Amino acid sequence: MGEILALMIPITALMIPIVVIFTNHQQKMARIIHESKQAQHDPEVAQLRTEVYQLKEMVHQQMLALDAYSTVRPRIDSELQDTLSGKR
Repeated sequence: MGEILALMIPITALMIPIVVIFTNHQQKMARIIHESKQAQHDPEVAQLRTEVYQLKEMVHQQMLALDAYSTVRPRIDSELQDTLSGKR
């Protein structure tokens, strides 16, 4: 019995800091999760998300317009060249 007690004392002494570190970690994680949930309900964040979405859509539309222009431009240039040279 004394041998088990002699073994349990150092094990218990080493477990105390581990439990403290684990408890602190759990508290920090709970705080981070709680703050992130609060940020999701913030109206300013929702407004910024909407604005980012609108900007992405605008960039997408401009990319499509530029792509269409780049495919149409050579044809317009050749037609303009034909008109200027009198081939039409």
